Amino acid sequence: MKSLKHQVGMSIIEFTLLATAVMLVMFGVIEVGRYVYSVQVINEMTREAARLGVVCHVSDQNDIPALVIHDNAPVGFTADNITIEYLNQSGNTVTLDASMDEDEYNSLYGTIKFVRASVSGYQYQMIGFMSFLTADGWIQVPLMETTLPVETLGVVRPTTSHPEERHTDC
Repeated sequence: MKSLKHQVGMSIIEFTLLATAVMLVMFGVIEVGRYVYSVQVINEMTREAARLGVVCHVSDQNDIPALVIHDNAPVGFTADNITIEYLNQSGNTVTLDASMDEDEYNSLYGTIKFVRASVSGYQYQMIGFMSFLTADGWIQVPLMETTLPVETLGVVRPTTSHPEERHTDC
């Protein structure tokens, strides 16, 4: 009788050790899946931001990041994490300022050949008990960017019914 009780006690200990290991692996797989999903969502937001950048007017540059943030965005991800840049043929940033005179503005506007949307400065938060895998539970998401060639940049042809309209509003 004594050896049967001893055997039951060993079975409980073995089950506890095995169940703990299996649960840790299971939650680890779930957490890695959440991280990969979050990275994919962020990548899709850069693609959408670049797409809006090539079809919206340059004056909407600061409005575009807020337009691409979805309900399924990772926790803590904001429009401040997305940057829209306009690039010339060489890949250098073209900066347009409202204080420029019209000739300088039009000259620089004509040099824009690409739009780059990038995400930087975002850290992904691991769930509490998985935080031992990283320093303080935070993972720095790698720099992600999407670069597309310009299309209309929001400039439309005036029509006879609306001759004053020169660009679309995103």
